[in-house]
Amino acid sequence: MNSLVITRTGTHLTIQDFGRFHYQHLGVSPSGAMDQRIIKELEKIIPLHHNQFIEFAYVGPSIKVKEGSVKVCVGGNCNMNIQKNNGTQIICQPYKSINLFEGDELNIHNTIDSVYGYIAVEHGLGLDPCLKSFSTDTKAGIGSINRPLKVDDTFEILEDVSSWDHLSIPNPAYKKETNFKVYPGPQLQFFTDQALQSFISSTFTISAQSDRMGIRLKGEAILSSESHDILSEGILPGSIQVPSDGQPIVLMRDIPCTGGYPKIAILNEEDISKISQLPPGSQITFDLQTIY
Repeated sequence: MNSLVITRTGTHLTIQDFGRFHYQHLGVSPSGAMDQRIIKELEKIIPLHHNQFIEFAYVGPSIKVKEGSVKVCVGGNCNMNIQKNNGTQIICQPYKSINLFEGDELNIHNTIDSVYGYIAVEHGLGLDPCLKSFSTDTKAGIGSINRPLKVDDTFEILEDVSSWDHLSIPNPAYKKETNFKVYPGPQLQFFTDQALQSFISSTFTISAQSDRMGIRLKGEAILSSESHDILSEGILPGSIQVPSDGQPIVLMRDIPCTGGYPKIAILNEEDISKISQLPPGSQITFDLQTIY
């Protein structure tokens, strides 16, 4: 038997995967890792991850091998080290596999100029799926573990490490992007040419009130010429809705399944991952594309 225990939680520590699909019509959000690019890279190093990843934001956790041994890999731009059972400390790097033995503790201190990071564990975390996914939506209370992780949460990994070989890939070193191409939303006609011009010429600041449900923006108010209330309809991650205060919200992975605000535009899938890594205070702009 091999097992890991959480000894320090950091912030916003949850189980995530590539998403929960085909349940949105029943009121269940897709959830999943905020930055899907990173877990795709981790898959190259830990292919036997069983679609179970630990996601953290800003401050990472400490995890300790309680019994046996495990192989892990950390993705994202972050500082971390290993406290060995014999008392020695080893600095380690993301995107390189790490062999941990009984009593070893992996300490992830913080993300660097970004928000989210991830841990992949070979053979997964011994969890059972919830609605065909391991992802956590804490607001809805849905997931294999339907809450943020806490100290003393323990994961039992039934299979032993397949190989002690050290594997690595070059750090992706993603370029920070602040200008995003967007495409016309279903209520584009609710906004005058002047409002659309303001939307694409304004600089918006990411608010500290942003979370996994949506990135709230602050800037020049974008006001609808018709109404800021519509009949609720299905929405997708990446939709940019505009409530009555005119401050846009970019909907993210834990979206509500329906929304009653007009949607001026929508991001493409890859840009959802990119924008998720911008911390509060970051300034962004939008470039509205045509689709004909």
